[in-house]
Amino acid sequence: MPSHHEKPNTMTLASPRRKIAKKTLLVLLAALFLATTLLPARPALAADDFSLQVSPSPLFETLKPGIPTQLELKIRNGGTKAETLKIEPRSFSVEDTSEKVKLGDSIPPDIAQWVSFSNPTFTIRPGEWFTQNVRVALPKDAGFSYSFALLISRKDEPKAVAGSRLLKGSVAVFTLLNVDRPGATRKLDTASLTTSRGFYEYVPATLHVKIKNTGNSIVQPYGDIYIQRGAKDLEPLDTLRVNENRGYILPGTTRTLTTEWNKGFPRYETTVDSNGKTSRKTIWEWSKIPDFRLGRYTAKLVAVYNDGHRDVPIMSEVSFWVIPWKILLGMLAVALLLFFGVGASIRKIFSIVRSKIPRKPEA
Repeated sequence: MPSHHEKPNTMTLASPRRKIAKKTLLVLLAALFLATTLLPARPALAADDFSLQVSPSPLFETLKPGIPTQLELKIRNGGTKAETLKIEPRSFSVEDTSEKVKLGDSIPPDIAQWVSFSNPTFTIRPGEWFTQNVRVALPKDAGFSYSFALLISRKDEPKAVAGSRLLKGSVAVFTLLNVDRPGATRKLDTASLTTSRGFYEYVPATLHVKIKNTGNSIVQPYGDIYIQRGAKDLEPLDTLRVNENRGYILPGTTRTLTTEWNKGFPRYETTVDSNGKTSRKTIWEWSKIPDFRLGRYTAKLVAVYNDGHRDVPIMSEVSFWVIPWKILLGMLAVALLLFFGVGASIRKIFSIVRSKIPRKPEA
């Protein structure tokens, strides 16, 4: 018999628990090992805080041929470390259908001889501004307009670390030059003002303004589109800005300016989730009931551009319909139910009244 002062054997009691805990730990470690080895490895992105702010952008100027001109371009380093940069001209093109800008890899040959920089390479500390002087010496026989990009990038790109991908940073400043010389013309033609559809159930209604530059100089149009219930209404329902960002149209190119009229009740709203999938839902803002849209509407374009002497107007118009047919069908169904319900009630009342009126005996 054990003595009263003899302690129980705790090792004997705890050993089963320790064995269970040890087995559980081994299972968890094995599962963690399999998960980390079987999952596909994703290459890490090299950390980069390349951030530049450039002003003005785009760089637009009207120059005289044969007279050297100096343009100022201010560059700010918004990163957390000093950047040693280089600046060089590049060609670019604009696709006709998508209007996407494609940056070239070479220097445009027509400007290589008369564009230079005060500092082809320069260093900017974090948070500081740097003024880059762009020297332009147009020859006397220069053309009517030139468009190219000034590419600002790192002088020496950092090398990628093993197992990671490198992000290269650069900023392109589009430079647009008009030449003030005899024969220079600024002329725009409105190809069309159209809507994406002629009939909408709910707003928004998408409007497209297609403008073609038929001159030989760079032009900047701007204006408004007035939405009216009728073509002769004096007070517009809404005003939409056209080319609000004051974009330019290059000679010989056609640009489509798109805007939306979304002021109405109800309206559709398009959202994009984190996976890039778009979806459309109906927004019922009951405070916007006075903006209920039904009927035929007219959009009138009133824009201008400067031809070098005066502002030239551009005008066009298009009509479209907004018919909320689901709401109208629902209202019609309710009206029919009320009509037949009231009619049945009236017939029932007449039958009750008629049954209580005593009939005359037949002769």
